[in-house]
Amino acid sequence: MRAIFISYRREDAEGQAGRLFDDLARHFGEHSVFMDVAGIEPGRDFRRVIDEHVASCGVLLAMIGKTWIDAADESGRRRLEDPMDFVRLETASALKRDIPVVPVLVHGARMPRAEQLPADLAELAYRNGVELTHARWDSDVQVLIKALSPYVESSQKDPGPVDSAVLPPGTAPVSGTPPVMDTAPLATTRAVKKSLTTFVAATVAALVIAVGGYAWYQNSTEHAEAIRQAAWVEETKKQAAAAELQAKKKAEAKAAAEILETKKQAAEKAIAAEADAKRRAQDKALAQELEAKRLAQEKAYAQELDAKRQARENSKPRNMNG
Repeated sequence: MRAIFISYRREDAEGQAGRLFDDLARHFGEHSVFMDVAGIEPGRDFRRVIDEHVASCGVLLAMIGKTWIDAADESGRRRLEDPMDFVRLETASALKRDIPVVPVLVHGARMPRAEQLPADLAELAYRNGVELTHARWDSDVQVLIKALSPYVESSQKDPGPVDSAVLPPGTAPVSGTPPVMDTAPLATTRAVKKSLTTFVAATVAALVIAVGGYAWYQNSTEHAEAIRQAAWVEETKKQAAAAELQAKKKAEAKAAAEILETKKQAAEKAIAAEADAKRRAQDKALAQELEAKRLAQEKAYAQELDAKRQARENSKPRNMNG
């Protein structure tokens, strides 16, 4: 039985799948890791072969790259929509059997949402995943190895053969004849030993599963928390960038409004100055016109007075003696 089954799509994550296989095989041994459903005999139902391989594993790693969701066939149909797609068959088989399925995200891929998946794969969206990055590959793989260790140990654990029957106390074989013993006590002894062995094996298995499950839960929780923290930091950065952009837009709008107001005030001031100058010119022209009329009237009046004076003087009798 191979404890770890690696499911991947060649055009999506073949390089990362091969690298991960080498790292896991180096740690757990090649007999513990299975990567390709290859060499299916002619005439065999490949669906059944895949189901048999998946059924024999302890955990399935679903390698998910950026094109895992949208990869299409020659006709343009999404490959996950094809019921005969190998990746869909492998993952759906594990989910149906309630085998632990760990999404392994590479190339910066995101977890698929349930509505993006066929019905038999929708459960994948709710499985805790891990991320393998190029920059932190070794440390990321170590986290994954710790999470997988309980499954490998559980798959490889062998409680060992049941002890052979022993003679009851006080019974010894007689030379040349088969031993004579009381079959009832022997059967009771065997039953007790078998029950004890079964109980011990079950207890050990339960402890291993519990410890492994707790370790997996801890690692998954810590990794999920790290992902949430990273997402929160990224969202905070986006919000800060959006706030900065909004503030910049407001400052630019305020500056434009101030420039427009300055131009408006300058135009109003120029119009007022022009109107004032025009009014002053009109006032001056009117004053000059009035002054000219006054002078003309005064001159005419003076001429009129002078003419009257001349007329009076001319009308006086002249002095004969003069």
